[in-house]
Amino acid sequence: MSSNGLNRRERVVDRNGDTNEENVSRVVSQEVSPERPQNQSIMKRVMSLMALSMAILVVVYYTTQCNDTKELMMASATQSITGSPVGQQVICGRFVSDSVITESEVKHLLSVTKRGLSLGGSSGGASFFSLHSGDLSMATNFVKIYKLMDSTQQTEELFTEKDFEVYRTVTNRIRKTIAIHFGISSAQLYITIMTVFRRRNVKCEQFTSSLYLSTYGADFSGGRLILTDEKSNQTIEPKLGRVSGFTSGSENEHFVERVTNGTRYALVMAFTCDPEFAAKDPQI
Repeated sequence: MSSNGLNRRERVVDRNGDTNEENVSRVVSQEVSPERPQNQSIMKRVMSLMALSMAILVVVYYTTQCNDTKELMMASATQSITGSPVGQQVICGRFVSDSVITESEVKHLLSVTKRGLSLGGSSGGASFFSLHSGDLSMATNFVKIYKLMDSTQQTEELFTEKDFEVYRTVTNRIRKTIAIHFGISSAQLYITIMTVFRRRNVKCEQFTSSLYLSTYGADFSGGRLILTDEKSNQTIEPKLGRVSGFTSGSENEHFVERVTNGTRYALVMAFTCDPEFAAKDPQI
């Protein structure tokens, strides 16, 4: 073979070799070079997730700090608050006592309440019954229990004179306790019907009181009274015979927890110093 032929062959081989190297380089480049952008993409995702997690933690911490409302137990169901609620007179405030009403009086009123509610009952939520007004919740409406007794020709006596006597004794004792505690004359304090009590045109101090006829934790779950203050909530756990009382202004905003089990009974009373809205004593 001539030298020219060899040179041409070498050039062909070299040319093919160059071409193969370029192909290999091109293939390797196609397979390897995407790893760097992919790794960078993964790192960006990780950093984004970490940043988001930190942001969530900061928001949760900030929200927790801003809404750090403490719950203070004003009266638990296991306590016996036997001291007199009549202490230093205050214009606005709240009190709790387990020594205002006797056990026999409480049990008697519980019996009266159950008898009254036996003729009606709400279709959902709280059931309401008033000896003063005769209002009784029935399904989604209110009826007058005394008219209902007449229309159903109730043969047995639902309420006795003893029932009304105990009711008057208890409500008057609570009225006097509130009057002394808040520094007003009991002669100028009147029990009023709750619907009237909520009217905004009454220009005198208003008071709310509850006599609990069942016990939290034993007879029902939930149903605690929560008094909401600016930086803390005060909790009152209902207890058989316990009386709570407070002025009914913005200083004592409150709510009752939803009852989740059992039945919560309470006698809720409203008092006013305006005789125009005084409720007449109920009679048999």
